[in-house]
Amino acid sequence: MDDFNQQLSLVVLNSEQLDGSQQVQYRFDEMGGTLGSSEQDDWQLRDRLGAVMPAHARVELNDGRFCLCDLSGQTYINGATSPIGRARKVHLEQGDELVVGPFRLRAYLGAISPEQSLQQVLGNRPTEQLDEWLASDHHHTQTLDDPRALAVDPLLALQQERAAPGPLMDTQPQAQPHFQPDMDTVSLAPFSAVENTMNQEFLDMPAIENHPDFQPLEGVDHVALTPLMRGLGQPLQLQDTRQAHDMLEEMGKTVRAMVEGLLQLQSDQAALADKHLRPIEDNPLRLGLDYDETLAVLFAEQKSPVHLSAPAAVAESLHNVRIHHVANQQAISAALDSILQAFSPEALLGRFEQYRRSGAPGMADEGWAWNMYQHYYRELTSARQQGFDKLFHQVYAQAYDQAVRQQQGLI
Repeated sequence: MDDFNQQLSLVVLNSEQLDGSQQVQYRFDEMGGTLGSSEQDDWQLRDRLGAVMPAHARVELNDGRFCLCDLSGQTYINGATSPIGRARKVHLEQGDELVVGPFRLRAYLGAISPEQSLQQVLGNRPTEQLDEWLASDHHHTQTLDDPRALAVDPLLALQQERAAPGPLMDTQPQAQPHFQPDMDTVSLAPFSAVENTMNQEFLDMPAIENHPDFQPLEGVDHVALTPLMRGLGQPLQLQDTRQAHDMLEEMGKTVRAMVEGLLQLQSDQAALADKHLRPIEDNPLRLGLDYDETLAVLFAEQKSPVHLSAPAAVAESLHNVRIHHVANQQAISAALDSILQAFSPEALLGRFEQYRRSGAPGMADEGWAWNMYQHYYRELTSARQQGFDKLFHQVYAQAYDQAVRQQQGLI
């Protein structure tokens, strides 16, 4: 491999983010190197917010190809919404675009020759040649009038076309000398300055394409996915725009299922009772609205400055669900304990003794307690009795209310 291909140049595209002392371009050889904010890095890149880490990434030469190793897990390539990944490597191609902190870097294989300034160009010319340039105005005018020179040098034809009036401005046709270039001496076809014109203000320059296997996420997808990933707090690996569309649609369906589920839970205020007394209900999920209105209040035009934000409203509702779950378990346990206590042998015998009338068999008689229990059970399960349910629900309600207040820190 020649020396040209043994070099990788990285250029900062948004150089306005750099401090005055930092390099806009850095050239890595076959030994590679690191780029980051530390003084030990080969290419030091520092930003005001500290997004660039020490040893942020490393350039290596593997199997004759330059690759980039993401040491920080915060290096992006070719507009991807998720980083390359900590300690993962990618091969670099001509024109790949990297994102390191706030900096956008363009990769070029081989050395980059900086454009020479006017002073450098003139400084490289001999004095005699400069004198010849200054004294060549008359010869240049004659060259522009020579059709043979126009046929050989199209740039001269363009310059003459811009200096001369257009054909539509000349109302009187003038006889032009017909010239046919000698094809033995001129290998190019005749160049017409009128027919073959170019827009001198807008020239379509060939763009450097990214990796052929990469299909970047552009436009709306990229704008939508970036804040979405930031809100999720975790970048997801997406391959193309189709996968991004599917993910956004599934997330929309997930949000709908979550909102509808919370509305259904909140419809029973007793089940998710909030013991905090407030002058207004500031949670949009507890306003008793339907799905469409709730969605508008949470995210769209009906948002109120005195309502909880969508994340806070969902978090509070889920917290209340958790409180209800814990309180429900504690209340059921307390109610069952009270029932077991009411049906304990000691409690039943004490109650049966109070039922005994004069002349009736006493506790000393065999089978008396069992006969009393059978009468007690038939009365308990009769239609005129509600003591069993009443006992359970009274104990449950008291235990539930106490557990909710404890969970909410009110007692």
